[in-house]
Amino acid sequence: LAFTRSAFVARKPNYDQPNWFGVGLAFSTSAALWVLLFKQHKDDVMEYERRKEEGQHKCTGCS
Repeated sequence: LAFTRSAFVARKPNYDQPNWFGVGLAFSTSAALWVLLFKQHKDDVMEYERRKEEGQHKCTGCS
């Protein structure tokens, strides 16, 4: 049991050589989520304005 290898090895991080793939992945994921958030907000505001205008429409022939 003492000779089995562990998949999780604790070692000191090497700050001289950062994991640039991980850094890029983290920043690109964050940027993509912000872009999706702003796009969704814009779509929600447009839908809100459309429904607000639709609610002010008062003619008898529509319903």
